[in-house]
Amino acid sequence: MLTNKGSARKHLIALVGFGTVAQGLCKILIEKRDTLKRDHHFEFEIVAVSTRSRGTMFHPAGLSLSSLNYLSQNDTPFVENVKDWDAEEMIRESNATVVVELSHTNLVDAEPALTHCRTAFKTGKHIISGNKGPAALAYSEMKGLARKRGCAFLNEATVLSGTPTLSFFHSALKGNQISGLRGVLNGTTNFILSEMESGSSYDDALQQAETLGYLEADPSADIDGYDAQAKLAILASELFDLTIELGDIKREGISAITQVHIEEARREDKRWKLIASLSVRDDKIIAQIRPEKLALSDPLAQVNGTLNAITFSTDLLGDVTITGPGAGGVETGYAVLSDLLTLNEGVFA
Repeated sequence: MLTNKGSARKHLIALVGFGTVAQGLCKILIEKRDTLKRDHHFEFEIVAVSTRSRGTMFHPAGLSLSSLNYLSQNDTPFVENVKDWDAEEMIRESNATVVVELSHTNLVDAEPALTHCRTAFKTGKHIISGNKGPAALAYSEMKGLARKRGCAFLNEATVLSGTPTLSFFHSALKGNQISGLRGVLNGTTNFILSEMESGSSYDDALQQAETLGYLEADPSADIDGYDAQAKLAILASELFDLTIELGDIKREGISAITQVHIEEARREDKRWKLIASLSVRDDKIIAQIRPEKLALSDPLAQVNGTLNAITFSTDLLGDVTITGPGAGGVETGYAVLSDLLTLNEGVFA
């Protein structure tokens, strides 16, 4: 029998950040509002939005989704329902019940997102994070604070954008013992390698990735493997309940790969991919990011463009691979929606 533990609640959402992902989420919520209420008993209002450059908006009864959609099409400062709050004040003072943390990712100390999360838990608010910083650098603390306050810390969007990686592990693979994983976790490097295989030089492929908006503000986050490194740390926490420091994950990027390497792999019926791998042996984590030549029979070798994929090694099913988009506003916004629906069901650890 199906039950819905969240049918009596209306979720009051505060957005920290109003970039591509937040705008994608708003687009989904506009299009799906009636369906979400009918099929999932999910009711909501976005009551607050805070940004560094445009200010903060707040209305306790909810902001207009159509107005938010209009604002997503320009970069003008907020002019209606404006409050003189920064993000931390908004979290503390608003009537939001769930904070969606979408500020800029910082993999040095996870700020300001870490403070945002701590403030939310202190005031009894749930956190849904698309920001990798808190999950990669302070996962145990975040989960501990959430449990202490009876709140959720959910972060589906931090690994493979909208591809349901964490929920797939927690639901579809439950009952399996996972011995390890291998994956293409960064869509930008995968795009660059795919372009190089099509004949582009590394520099031209990098330039095209920048033109298309795939590169992080700091390109080294992608090409030197820092982004994949953070995602692997999150997966270690989620899958194995083990903490690993980013510096303990061996990391090598793709900048040394040339057309000579690409052609050599082609002659061997192989293909270069930036592979993140994680396994546990005798409670010791073995984790690394490095370019690998994969046989074309490997499912990960068939993941091209900005697509991402993970192969889970299980005891009951053998290797199970999931593939899907690793970037995009609507795609990552869907991951946030997925977490909102998990919160609505009232089933979270």
